[in-house]
Amino acid sequence: MRKCWTNSVIQDLNMVCACLDSFISWHQIIYVARNPKDVIVSSYHFHEYSRFLETPKDFQDFLEKFVEGNVFYGSWFEHIRDWHSHKDELNILFVAYEDMKNDLRSVVQKVASFLNKKLDEETLESILNQCTFKHMKENPRTNYKGLSELFNPESGSFFRKGITGDWKNHFLVSQNEWFDAIYQKKMGDFPLKFDNM
Repeated sequence: MRKCWTNSVIQDLNMVCACLDSFISWHQIIYVARNPKDVIVSSYHFHEYSRFLETPKDFQDFLEKFVEGNVFYGSWFEHIRDWHSHKDELNILFVAYEDMKNDLRSVVQKVASFLNKKLDEETLESILNQCTFKHMKENPRTNYKGLSELFNPESGSFFRKGITGDWKNHFLVSQNEWFDAIYQKKMGDFPLKFDNM
């Protein structure tokens, strides 16, 4: 599999920062981070579901490719580290998917505050309803059910389970221990911590 385009994007990030000072001063970026083990499982199923990505041989093979950064979006480790290292200069708010699942209201309020938006209770309730996994899975504007040229509906759906900790149903004990050792080596000093690791 060829190296993905994201690596070149990451390499150019410093140049982007230098060129976009005026753009950055009035823009805000929201980065949704997720437990990497759940990212692996979700990405594995997404590769099986999409018609434009290589179908994984098996979970072990995909896990190894993920760790090596040989997946569609490149190295998860580099991606999150690079964006986090520029969070202040690029005005990035990091939110955790797990926090969204545990307390969506607080995360929406945090995002609203970051965007300098005041939400009345009716607007907040509407946002909370529209941001639920169930609503997004049923919404034709977000579920991609009409894009059969890109996705194979017989292999899954764009919104699969929407839960946290599903990695426990996919990782063998040996895979979990192997990944934990790699994660500790690459991310042990990283300030963001993930639930259910």
